Amino acid sequence: MKNVIAILLCVLAVSCRMHSVSSELEETLSQAGSNRGELFRVLAHYEEEEDSLKLRAAQFLLENMAWKAYTTGRVVEEYFAFMDSVFRTGHKSEEELPLIYGQYERQARYLKEKPVIALDARTLTADYLIRNIDEAFAVWHRPWNRHLSFDEFCEWILPYRVSGEVPEEWRTLYRERFEPLLQSDTIRTARQACTVINNELMKYSICIPERSVLPVTLPSRLLMNIKFGLCGDYANLAVFAMRSAGIPVGIETVPYWGRGNGRHTFNVVYDNDSTFHDFSGAEQNPDEHLIRFRHEMPKVYRRTFGKQPSSLAMQRGTEDVPDFFKNPCLEDVTGNYPFIEARDITVPVGRHSDRKFAYLCVYHPEEWIPVAWGRRQGDSVRFQNVCPNIVYHPALYADGKLQLTGHPFLLDTLGHVNVLAPQASTRTCTIGTVYKDAPKLIKLLPSFLGGKIQGANRPDFSDAVTYYTFTENPTFKYTIVHCGKTKPCKYLRYLSSDRGTGNMADLEFYAEGSDVPLKGKVTGQYKPSPTYSGFGAEAMFDDNPLTFFHTADTLSWGGLELEKPVSVSRIRFIIRSENNGIRKGNEYELFYMDRDKWVSLGRKIATEDDGLEYRGVPKNALFRWIDRTKDISKRIFIIENNKETWY
Repeated sequence: MKNVIAILLCVLAVSCRMHSVSSELEETLSQAGSNRGELFRVLAHYEEEEDSLKLRAAQFLLENMAWKAYTTGRVVEEYFAFMDSVFRTGHKSEEELPLIYGQYERQARYLKEKPVIALDARTLTADYLIRNIDEAFAVWHRPWNRHLSFDEFCEWILPYRVSGEVPEEWRTLYRERFEPLLQSDTIRTARQACTVINNELMKYSICIPERSVLPVTLPSRLLMNIKFGLCGDYANLAVFAMRSAGIPVGIETVPYWGRGNGRHTFNVVYDNDSTFHDFSGAEQNPDEHLIRFRHEMPKVYRRTFGKQPSSLAMQRGTEDVPDFFKNPCLEDVTGNYPFIEARDITVPVGRHSDRKFAYLCVYHPEEWIPVAWGRRQGDSVRFQNVCPNIVYHPALYADGKLQLTGHPFLLDTLGHVNVLAPQASTRTCTIGTVYKDAPKLIKLLPSFLGGKIQGANRPDFSDAVTYYTFTENPTFKYTIVHCGKTKPCKYLRYLSSDRGTGNMADLEFYAEGSDVPLKGKVTGQYKPSPTYSGFGAEAMFDDNPLTFFHTADTLSWGGLELEKPVSVSRIRFIIRSENNGIRKGNEYELFYMDRDKWVSLGRKIATEDDGLEYRGVPKNALFRWIDRTKDISKRIFIIENNKETWY
C-alpha cells in the first residue's frame, strides 16, 4: 500500500510541475501499465535535482520509448546461454557454423515455450534509466563530442539501447574496457577516436553466417566475447564500445541489396566538422566500407532513437504502408554519400488508385521488396536520391499487399529510366549461367596464373610433362583442354601457382577415345587448410563442383596415381565457383516480366553444360531462371548481344 501511495504522490508531483504532458509521453505512459510510476520517478528525480538538461534528456527518452521492445522468455535465455558458452571456447570458422547451429536446434527442439515480446515502457526501472542518463552525461564534452548540440547528444550518446536487444547495464562494462585506449592527447576528433576503438575491435574474430537460429538481437554482455554473428551484431558491438566513451556513432541500414539477396547493417560516425563517415564495426575504419557497395545499395537509412518527422510513418496518416516504413525512427541518409551517385527520378504509376504514396521495389527471389517511397502527384511520383545501376519496379500498397504497377526499369548512372517492357519482336538466345559468381571469388582469378596441370612417371614429378598452364584468368565455366598426343603417365596433378591455394573444384583426365574420367588413388603434397578442413585433394575428384581443393600453402598440388601409365588426350576442369552454370541433365524454366507478372517461356532439360538455347525470347525484357531440378530461383538479368547482365 505504501508503494502505491508513493507512486501516486510522485505522479501528482511531476504532473503539477509539468504544465502539460506531451502526446508522445502520453503514448508511452499508456503502454506502461503498472510501470507508470517508475517512469514518472525518473522525471521527479531530475526535477528535485533542478537539472534542466538531464530532465530534458529524460523527457526525450520517455517520449520516444513507445513501442520499443525486446524479445525474452526461457527459449531466448537458453539460446543466449548456449551462444555465450560457444563464444567463450575460441575462434570459429565459417564451416563450423552450421554444426554449431545444428547442435543448438537439436538441444532446443523440446522447448515448447515461445519467445515473449516485452515493452520497454512496461519493464524498465527508474534506477536503470537514471544511471543511463547520468553515465551518458559523464562522457559528454570530450574533445571528440564537444561539437554536439543537446539534441545531437540525445541521438548519438544518450540512448540506453541500440536496436532490439534486451536492455542491460552496458555503459560501465564497455567504458572500462575501451576508454583507456583514448588517453592520448593526439585524439581530438570523433573520427580519430572511432578509428582507435575500431582497431581494437578488429582483434575480435569476424565470421558472418548466412543465418541466425533465432531472430533475436544478441545482448551487450554476449557481444563482448563475440566470435561470429550477423553484420548487425558487429554494428551493435561498435555502438556499445564507442558510445560508452562518448564517441558519436550510430547505425545505418540498406533495407535490401539492389543487385544481390539480403540486407546490410553498418555504422556511421558523426565527426567534429559535422560530416558523416561510414565504417564497419570490427572490420573496416571510417570511409573504407560502403565504397565497395556503391552500385548495389538502392537506399541508405539511419536508425535513430527519436521519431523522425520526415519518415513515412510520421506522414502517412491513416494510409497503410509496408512494414519497413512503419518505423518512425528512420531517416533517409542516402544523400550523405556522394559516391553512390544517387539520382532524383520521376516515375509514372497510373491514376487508378486512391493511394497517396508509391514505392520503388528491388528484386528478391519470388518477390519484390519496397526500399524507397514517394508522394504521388497525379499519375507520377518523384523519388529522391535513388541509387543507379539497379533494376526497380514501381508499386502501390493496399490491403497489406504490394501492387506492382507499370514495367520494371533500369536506372543508369546518368539518371535515365530505361523501361524494360517486352517487345513483340523475339530472338533465339543461348544462355550459359543461372547467376553471376560472387566478387570474393572473382578476386581469386589472378592467383591461378602460373598454375599447371601435369603428368609424370615419377611420384615427385621430376620428369613432369605440362598439359596446361594458366596464362590468363580462368572462367567459372567448365574448361576443356585438348592435349593431342602425349606420352603415357602414371601420375597426374594440378599444381598451384606461387600465389594460389588450390581452389580447383573438379578435375577430369580422359584417355583417348574414352568418355569416362580416369580413376586412381588420390595423392598430393600440401598443407591442409584450417578454414576448409575437409577440402583436400579428394574434392577435385568427387564430381561435385561445389567442393574444392583448398590449401594453407602455395605451390601445393593434388592429383591421381593411376594403376598404370595412360596417354591423356583430354582434360576437363572447373575452378572454385558457386556452380551457377547451366548443368547437363538439369531442368530449367525461363521467365520474363510483363508488367506485374512473370511469363514462362517453357521448361527445358540441358543437354550440355554451360549452354541452353531458347527461341521466341522477347527483346528489351527482364528475365529470371528457376532450376527445377534443384528448386532454386536466383537473380534477375537482361540479355544484350546474347550475353546476360545480372542484377
